[in-house]
Amino acid sequence: MTFRWREASLPDLASVSEIQLVVHQAFPEDDAVLADRIALSPAGCFMLDAAGQSRGYVLSHPWLRGAPPSLNSMLGEIPDAADTWYIHDLALLPEMRGSGAGGGILPVLEDAARTEALRSMSLVSVNGSRSFWERQGFEVRMDERLALKLSSYGEEALYMERLLA
Repeated sequence: MTFRWREASLPDLASVSEIQLVVHQAFPEDDAVLADRIALSPAGCFMLDAAGQSRGYVLSHPWLRGAPPSLNSMLGEIPDAADTWYIHDLALLPEMRGSGAGGGILPVLEDAARTEALRSMSLVSVNGSRSFWERQGFEVRMDERLALKLSSYGEEALYMERLLA
């Protein structure tokens, strides 16, 4: 199946919401939270189109290293002290997994991080995605404080980082 990533915008909110209800059934986020991410960092938000339909998305933005935002929380603004490119969510519908689409968007996000002079990328791995992220060069960076904060993400939630050379 051929696919392409394109910039996301607020009119894509309905598709983002529908996809996240499939991919993140256990912890969906409010539409206002999803819209907040798209509005705050258009350079980090993309839709995956295949066969004429939206099949995935990525929402990402500058943030604070070691301090991922709480699940389903509004940000309002990007902190002045932002020092990492945070991948809030990379969600692909089941038929797109294994297509290379997930790994294919990461160089674009890395370029966005470098444009902002950030030296790392970070995320919270959920739904058993640890091995995918490890193949992309991310490493687990957990401590007790993060484990407590990430408990709302599910038992398998892990904070991960990738340093940029």
